[in-house]
Amino acid sequence: MSHVAASVVQHTGTFWFLDLDRRPIMTSSPARLPATFLQAGPERAEELATAMEVADPAVVVERFARGCQCYVAYLDGGKILASYGWVSFNQEEIGELGLTIRLRARRAYIWDCATLPPYRGRRLYPALLVYMARVLREQGLRRLWIGADASNYASRRGIEVAGFQAVADVTRIAGVEIKTRYLLRPRPEVPEEVLQDLCQSLSHEVELVAPPGESRSA
Repeated sequence: MSHVAASVVQHTGTFWFLDLDRRPIMTSSPARLPATFLQAGPERAEELATAMEVADPAVVVERFARGCQCYVAYLDGGKILASYGWVSFNQEEIGELGLTIRLRARRAYIWDCATLPPYRGRRLYPALLVYMARVLREQGLRRLWIGADASNYASRRGIEVAGFQAVADVTRIAGVEIKTRYLLRPRPEVPEEVLQDLCQSLSHEVELVAPPGESRSA
């Protein structure tokens, strides 16, 4: 059996980006119901742990301790935590894509975002992303990255609604007798500078693959 035949080829997901100093951020909330958005702190660790379905609030406290930020959406005058999302500024594991991102200056990675089941389908997720982008721009950030699993269609749609642009699709090739490879297939009209920024931020060596009918120099 050949190495190719023994390998597993998997489209794991997609990277998106939003340039905060070049692309206008949506001025109105896309949420389909009234919501209050804010940045949460360690004082909300127990509430966040419950929403995230983790048994120990220490998991949440540890995230704050290493410099992560958390943003939330509340309903019913601040009584119901309906959606949340995390932001990292240094390094983060991207479990759904099988990669690690090491962020360059004035970049941030958005991850572990979720809307609680009773409140899904109301566009709280893209509205939260828009709010996060506004606050992070005020903090001096220049570029935001976000990734989503290939099968998470709701998340992918929410990212697009919030104004993020798809950069590249990630394919993982793995096998018992071969070194794991990560291929990035760029989306059309993505600036070369953005692609190189992404490649240089990923801890694993990745290979750029030209879309069908196109060629790309190394």
